[in-house]
Amino acid sequence: MSNTHLTTTPVFHQAGEGDHVLQMRACVTVKLAGAAAEGSRVGAAEFNAPPRFGPPLHVHSIEDELLQVLEGDVRVVCGDCDVVVGPGGFAYLPRGVPHTFRVLDRPARMLAVFTPGGLEEMFARSGVPSEVERLPEEGEAPPASLEALTAEYGVEHVGPPLEG
Repeated sequence: MSNTHLTTTPVFHQAGEGDHVLQMRACVTVKLAGAAAEGSRVGAAEFNAPPRFGPPLHVHSIEDELLQVLEGDVRVVCGDCDVVVGPGGFAYLPRGVPHTFRVLDRPARMLAVFTPGGLEEMFARSGVPSEVERLPEEGEAPPASLEALTAEYGVEHVGPPLEG
């Protein structure tokens, strides 16, 4: 069956391509803006994060998150589950369930897919644009910039980041 009636233009990015923003201590690369998909049905961002990086425990009220670990080891907590996910590993983080992650001993790269899309815009709006994918230098990206937008995007912080 051919799909000759595309209503959305396909999007392709090679490794290292996309819209890069420095966000806290990580680099977020928007691979698919929700606005590029019909009805904002999906969005995607790649996270390049240093060891011991992770967000506060939070809840999404709008979107489900699919997290594919590409490199590194990431401890993912979602509801009562606490799992270390390695390269090639996958996690489904449903809306309405508190979740977080923490990069363990080496840098990690993760692809996050949001459905519906739109949350990737929060990272783009609050980060510092970068021409290339790279980790920010100390103090380069303001740590509080993301938190100022979380309520607008239906994200509520309900606990601290993971430690250890």
